[in-house]
Amino acid sequence: MAIGDGLIDPINEWDYGPLMYQLGLIDERQLSYVNLQTALARFQIESQNYTAAYMLFGYIIGEYYTNVTGLQNIYNYLLAQEPEELGYYVPWVTAEDSRRRLHVGNLTYNNGEKVEQALINDIMQSIVDKVVVIANNYKVMIYNGLLDIIIGEPLTQSWINKFEFQYTDELRKAERHIWKVDPNDEEVAGYVKRAHDFYYATVRNAGHMVPHDQPRATFDLIDRFVNDNF
Repeated sequence: MAIGDGLIDPINEWDYGPLMYQLGLIDERQLSYVNLQTALARFQIESQNYTAAYMLFGYIIGEYYTNVTGLQNIYNYLLAQEPEELGYYVPWVTAEDSRRRLHVGNLTYNNGEKVEQALINDIMQSIVDKVVVIANNYKVMIYNGLLDIIIGEPLTQSWINKFEFQYTDELRKAERHIWKVDPNDEEVAGYVKRAHDFYYATVRNAGHMVPHDQPRATFDLIDRFVNDNF
């Protein structure tokens, strides 16, 4: 199982203030406000008010982030706007040939809003327990783009640092290694840490959409993971 830039444990990943501040995207006054919203969101999660927590999540990484930074792309802080080519999916999936291959006939395409509404109460709930079961029995890789905001690398690292499974001690002691697609390349693709069959990888020059931003590195990452080639 490989999860890229995943929202796994929201209560521990909900720490946008330091992330934005250290990147220079907000100042100290704005940091205090985001930290206050973080405390409120964590309280809502602890109180099992998951929908309220999700609304705070949507506001901070959506409306507030754009208002204070002038940037609309929460998936890669180097880009002000989302790349136009990411709009390829709808024309592709609704094309006649694609519909035939997917066996969906003339069903109306849904852009995900109905799915999002149905899952609002689930999104802020932790699934760490499920990941524990899988990691104790199967190969797992968690990977993250270093330019992501919505699921920033420090946020992913936060829940992994608290992750308890069969090989936790090994994970805590594991060294992070430099990873290159080609050992002879000067370009560093990212960094990888491994404990038994659990991998944690970070990808340079990639945001939330890691395969879009770094297709060559992503292919190499998955290929190495599947074939035990790290």
